[in-house]
Amino acid sequence: MNYQTPRGSRREQQSPFGKFRAGKLNPVMMFQVRGSEGGYLSQEISMWLDPIVGRLVTPITAEFISVFVPAQAMDAIKDPDAAYAGMTEVLREKLRSGNPLFDLEDDNEIAQRCGVVPRPIGGQLKVSESVRLCHNAAVNFLRQRKYVKASTVLHSNTAITPALIGQTVLDRLNGVLDPEDRVNGAVKFDMSDVPVKGIGMLAGGSWDTNVTTREADGSDVVYERSASGNNVEMLVNSGKVPQIYADMSNAAGEVSLTDFYNAETMDRLTRTMRKIVDDNPEYGEEMALNWALGLSMDSGKIPFIISRQEKTFGRNIVPATDSAGVQTEVLRSDSIVQMSFTVPIPRTELGGNIITFAVVKPDETLGGQPHPYLSDVWGAENFVADELALDPVPVTFRDLDYQVDPGQENTVAFYVGNNGLKRTYVNYGLTRNLDPETVENKNAIWQHTIPLSVSPDSVLYPEDLPQDPFLVTDAEVCSYILSHTAVVKTPTIFGPTPVEELAVLEDENVFGDNEE
Repeated sequence: MNYQTPRGSRREQQSPFGKFRAGKLNPVMMFQVRGSEGGYLSQEISMWLDPIVGRLVTPITAEFISVFVPAQAMDAIKDPDAAYAGMTEVLREKLRSGNPLFDLEDDNEIAQRCGVVPRPIGGQLKVSESVRLCHNAAVNFLRQRKYVKASTVLHSNTAITPALIGQTVLDRLNGVLDPEDRVNGAVKFDMSDVPVKGIGMLAGGSWDTNVTTREADGSDVVYERSASGNNVEMLVNSGKVPQIYADMSNAAGEVSLTDFYNAETMDRLTRTMRKIVDDNPEYGEEMALNWALGLSMDSGKIPFIISRQEKTFGRNIVPATDSAGVQTEVLRSDSIVQMSFTVPIPRTELGGNIITFAVVKPDETLGGQPHPYLSDVWGAENFVADELALDPVPVTFRDLDYQVDPGQENTVAFYVGNNGLKRTYVNYGLTRNLDPETVENKNAIWQHTIPLSVSPDSVLYPEDLPQDPFLVTDAEVCSYILSHTAVVKTPTIFGPTPVEELAVLEDENVFGDNEE
């Protein structure tokens, strides 16, 4: 007999209704899968927005994301400094000890928004701490999936976190912050100090200490020693042209064909390891190191997305459905979307929690990116030179924002390939002759300007995203109703259903076993 084999079924169905603000990564459902359980999960969500004043010309995006967080991932974030946190064998040992993996804690906002009904103990409402740990582990996973070095939340966090921007400036423009110099066949070799010939000092000349000289740029520089007066002479030819030159004969290192083969191999291996890190943002560097050493990785503690959908609220005009204080034939922007998914629930040894997030976000834009052609000179293109241009090209803030501070125009934001900014150009919103601060224009355009570079916090929306187009700007503007159904095959043993006591069996001695 194998107690990992499913022996029965359990079902769960919920249909919560709730509301949330735009720009928040709002948890709307959580489902727990115990060890060796598997089945299917079906969820459908209907989302509608509060009334929007007038017609909104920019799109509003809704996201519906479901993440499976293994028990190992929750254990890893619970005590990240513990030895072997999140390791499967360590969790097996904890279970064998008889102690619970995750204890109870006080009710919190995360549990409330996930639709978790608490258990009263001594008058205090209690929920499993796995609810909080699952939420925080999923948030960190989604953040680091967007940017490997994104800031993470602590295991103790009980607050709802900001949403993630859809695409960073690096995603939009295929850029990198720090180009890897081990790709594109880079060959390194050492070069010693190069002696300069043709200039010297007369025999018997004197040396001065801390002599101030003036450089070509007009600045004064103090050298520890300097030849003064007529003690310095240079070699000239018959035409009195200085013959000062660097002697490279003994300075340049040797480069063999093997060096180029090794550089090509290093390029290939570096790209492979980069892909490992990008595909597994939380533990990618550890996995790359294990790969280099020929070791396996305990992948049981890595969360993964089981479903992700994105839809745009319609920009059509429809009759107003709210009647309080609204005149007849008033029109509003269409603001209803529906999304659904049905997925298999993966069967794992220790199980985990499935958390679902719902998000509403405004249109995301780079703002005032100068046009790559219409804001530049029109000249001949050297296609031969472009064929050989393999090195990354720096992108300055001048190339990204026409309103950049003059002192930052030449500051490098990131790097792209040659002519990378010309590949795709997207820009929409108010024309520059309109005032973006008027009430009418704020109601027509709802955009979030993404940062021009990427930092640990720049992948997040602000804590309080302005909601100008809505009738009530400081409210939870998105309502939703979620239909959740799960059917799971489980090894849990369900006992027989008890039967209500039958009084006649006692009163009438039907079985004849009541001796007097």
